[in-house]
Amino acid sequence: MAMIPETMHDILDVTRQLHRELGQHLSQSADDNASERSQMLLNYLAEHEERLARTLETFQKKSDLGSLDTWFYEYTDRHRVIHLDPAETPFANMDTSEIEQEMGQFHDQLIDLYTHLHERAENETAKEVLAQLLELETTKAKLLSFESGRSQEF
Repeated sequence: MAMIPETMHDILDVTRQLHRELGQHLSQSADDNASERSQMLLNYLAEHEERLARTLETFQKKSDLGSLDTWFYEYTDRHRVIHLDPAETPFANMDTSEIEQEMGQFHDQLIDLYTHLHERAENETAKEVLAQLLELETTKAKLLSFESGRSQEF
């Protein structure tokens, strides 16, 4: 992503777009993966990422507009929002355990970002929004890990 997010609104835009792009890449990779089990997992993950992108979009529309204007430029001008580019991850050539590991790292980066910003937020409204985002991402990551693990049973 070329854009450097400066406000909470920008961060939500970037993370929503990352989830959407990841979902598209996972879906495309499923078509190219030779393993039926990996294809099923990739398709499931693609749907999950698209739902998460829609959830963030709804969250953004319903959030307190003032908190979305909170500036975080001091952090984002020196740190990339995400270090792994989902489009460069070769999911089509991975087995299920490698896919799960990559997805875990991706979501861990977002959890780290939200945690870091929450700890440094200067107003309560921004802290509340970040706490909600952190809870959303953490819950979804745990669910994803659990569901992915269950897919190994079949």
